[in-house]
Amino acid sequence: MKLVNQIQIIIPNARRRQWITTFYLYTLSMFREFRWTLYGLASAMCFGMLAYHSHQFDSGYRLSWALSAYHSWMLLLAQPRDSSPPGLLLGLMAMGYPVIGFILVGEGVVRLALLLSSKRAGHKEWFRIMASTFQDHIVLCGLGHLGFRVLQQLLDLKLQVVVLEKHRSSQHLTHAKELGAVVLLRDMKEDQALIDASIKSARAIIICTNDDMANLEVAMDSRRLNPNIRVIMRLFDQQIALKISDAFKIDAAFSSSTLAAPIVAALSLNATTLSSYFIGTVQHVAVEITVEPASRLIGKLISEIEMGYQARVLARTTAAGQLHSPPQPAMIIEPGDQLVVHTPSAQLATISAAAS
Repeated sequence: MKLVNQIQIIIPNARRRQWITTFYLYTLSMFREFRWTLYGLASAMCFGMLAYHSHQFDSGYRLSWALSAYHSWMLLLAQPRDSSPPGLLLGLMAMGYPVIGFILVGEGVVRLALLLSSKRAGHKEWFRIMASTFQDHIVLCGLGHLGFRVLQQLLDLKLQVVVLEKHRSSQHLTHAKELGAVVLLRDMKEDQALIDASIKSARAIIICTNDDMANLEVAMDSRRLNPNIRVIMRLFDQQIALKISDAFKIDAAFSSSTLAAPIVAALSLNATTLSSYFIGTVQHVAVEITVEPASRLIGKLISEIEMGYQARVLARTTAAGQLHSPPQPAMIIEPGDQLVVHTPSAQLATISAAAS
């Protein structure tokens, strides 16, 4: 019971720390966005405070620093406390400060209103501010068919994602925003685009456009901007992808056409491909096959299948719906069983034919 209570305390504390960090980073980014406006207001306030505090009135008294700040601020708002300020300097300030205040305060208010409206409309200004607050996130380049599927998987894993997409006409753009992704309409080949996506604080970048040369360029730029980032890159040719991974220290280079080949091949077989991946230079697949009544696998042990077909049976679901995951090596295959098998893709046709 004590352990449960401790976990319940730790999780909210962790979330609270994450919220505090996010709030701090967001405040910092907002300060950077309005820094020149704030610098201008601070300079005008400091000069006004000094002018009011140093002026000696006819009765011989001087304003305190607090009253000097108050008079200076009201002057910026075109609400002077004195109808006829004494002295040449204060008189000139009475004429010029309302104009300065109108420019600085008015400009800041308008920009803030535009920023808040862009938040509701999902415009680039708000997304750029949000991207600058992210830490340990994923940068995803390209929002085509493959990029959008990758985005869905990342969001399902509750990861923060910043998407870089060049084309405003992308059919997945609106849906990506609805899913909660931060989308920047920028060319990924620009260094500033990667910087705006907070590449320096990202954990990984996934580059999955259909332009191999652009993908390679962005991979190298990402490594230059963040030497510790994990780089995952799409290339058309798997052999070239493997060579480039070694030559340019790319963490993972994959060919979507090569990975999709077993899925396409499985459409003509008695198998459903669940996933496709490389272990070293050998492509493997995880497939689901159904043991037909005339199958050569009937009566065999799980261990015999694994030895005979260079495969690993990950799960077995009987015809009655009972799941064994993982199944025992001594279990006997029966008609109607559904097997989830991990095997080299070269063995896919053989094991599928045996199950038929």
